[in-house]
Amino acid sequence: MIVTNELYRQMERELLNELPIRIKDNILEYNNYVIKQHNDKFWVLYANFNGLDFIKQFYLRISALMAAKKYEAIKMQDFNHIYALDQEYCKLYNDIEIFRFQAKKTADLAKKDNYYFRLQEAKLRLEHVRSQLENLYRTTFNK
Repeated sequence: MIVTNELYRQMERELLNELPIRIKDNILEYNNYVIKQHNDKFWVLYANFNGLDFIKQFYLRISALMAAKKYEAIKMQDFNHIYALDQEYCKLYNDIEIFRFQAKKTADLAKKDNYYFRLQEAKLRLEHVRSQLENLYRTTFNK
């Protein structure tokens, strides 16, 4: 167990040395950008030039990090694409939670079947959005 933790720490240090990311108390810093978690569990991207200037709010931390890199490079089309995917991920995740709750709660068999169908459809769409975000991450940070 100790060896595993040491290897994990070593890999984390190597990764942080490769990327210009600093992590301190659940706050990520990427060059002149700060990503903080808000009370409502969303990650907020700030520009840190003359104080913290709000840019956008993201559901996923990795989306905020990719968006910071695109924002820095002034690639607004890619930035907006990442934001749209993040919002879609958030919507689908919430839909899954609602459909799962409603399917357990309802006694009507037709409604239950409808909720399970919509749940399965939302899960498939969420998996597609997740794979798009993973591909964007690979292309963003592996150049």
